[in-house]
Amino acid sequence: MASQLEGAASQTRAARQKMWTRERLIEAARRVIARQGIDATTIADITSAADVGIGSFYNHFKSKEDLVGTLVGQAIELHGASLDRLVASVSDPAEVFAICIRHTIRMADHDPVWAWFTVRAGLYVRELESALGERVMRDLLRGIESGRFTPRDMPSALIVIGGAMVAAMQGRLLGVLGAPADHLIAEHLLRMLGVPADEAQRIASLPLGEAVAEDAQPSARGGAR
Repeated sequence: MASQLEGAASQTRAARQKMWTRERLIEAARRVIARQGIDATTIADITSAADVGIGSFYNHFKSKEDLVGTLVGQAIELHGASLDRLVASVSDPAEVFAICIRHTIRMADHDPVWAWFTVRAGLYVRELESALGERVMRDLLRGIESGRFTPRDMPSALIVIGGAMVAAMQGRLLGVLGAPADHLIAEHLLRMLGVPADEAQRIASLPLGEAVAEDAQPSARGGAR
C-alpha cells in the first residue's frame, strides 16, 4: 500500500514538473518573441530563456511553430474572453466594437510585452488571424443585423480592422501615436462601417475606466504572461 502511494505521489510530482516546464517554455517564448520577433527567435533562444534543455523542448512541442501556435492561440483567446466579459452588458453593437478596438490598442500601454508579441506575430501566425477574426466577424454581423453597420465589403473590412489594430499598437509602442490613438482609430473604423461621423465620434470618445482596461490584460490573470 505504501509503495502504491509513493508511486502515485511520484507520478503527481512528475506531472507537475512537466506542466511547469511547459509553462516556462511558453512564457520564455512570449518574452523572447516580443523582444526580437518570430523569425529571429530560435529554439535555443527559448530554452535558454526558460533555463531548460533543448531536449525538454521536444517533450512538449514538435517545433518552434507548434509552440508559437499554442502561445498565440492562448494569448489571443484569453484577451478575447476578457473583452467578451467587458462588453457583456453593452447592447449597442457599435459601442461593443469601439470598446474592443480601444482596449486592444491600449494593451500597448498596459502590457507592452503582450502588445509587442501581438505586433510581431500578427502577420505570421494563422491562429492570430483566426482568433481575432472570429470575434470581429461576430461583432460585425451583429451590427449589420441591427442596421448599425453597412460595410461595402466584409473581407476588406476585416483586413482593414485587423491591420489598423496592429498598426495602432505598434505606433503606441514606438511612441509615434499619442494617447488619443485608440479612440481616433475606433472612430475611423466606425465611419468605415457606415456609422455617421458625429455618432462615430461620440461612441469612440465614451469614457473607458482604468479598472476595465486592467481587466483586459492577459497577464493580470495568469496564463500566457
